[in-house]
Amino acid sequence: LDATLQSAGLGVASIRDLATSVPINVVAVPAEDVAKIGSPYLSVIIPNGTYEGQTEDVATAAVGNFLVTRADVSDETAYQMTKLMFEHLDQLAAAHAAAKAIDPAKALDGMPVPLHPGAEKYYKEKGLIK
Repeated sequence: LDATLQSAGLGVASIRDLATSVPINVVAVPAEDVAKIGSPYLSVIIPNGTYEGQTEDVATAAVGNFLVTRADVSDETAYQMTKLMFEHLDQLAAAHAAAKAIDPAKALDGMPVPLHPGAEKYYKEKGLIK
């Protein structure tokens, strides 16, 4: 294997497993290159030590995870789903460590579709959008 490109959460098992069996080189994607590409890509850092043999932080491109629904889902249902998710991040983090990085203030970064009115209501209540 000479190269692989994966869109997955930090510490993804496939790359972790590869790094434990052969030396790997995590190639940087500089923030300025990510900015040229634009949405939905975000510039993030793969922290030092995420993968065996990775000895420094590495800049990369990422895409966010978005909860998407149909337009005919009621405003109240979309509102409650958004509220419950953000107000119970500790439970999400207990299920998957990547949830520790969820920041409601950054949740709309790279948003590829319009917000559902119910989700928009929650963000407005929290002062995250006007």
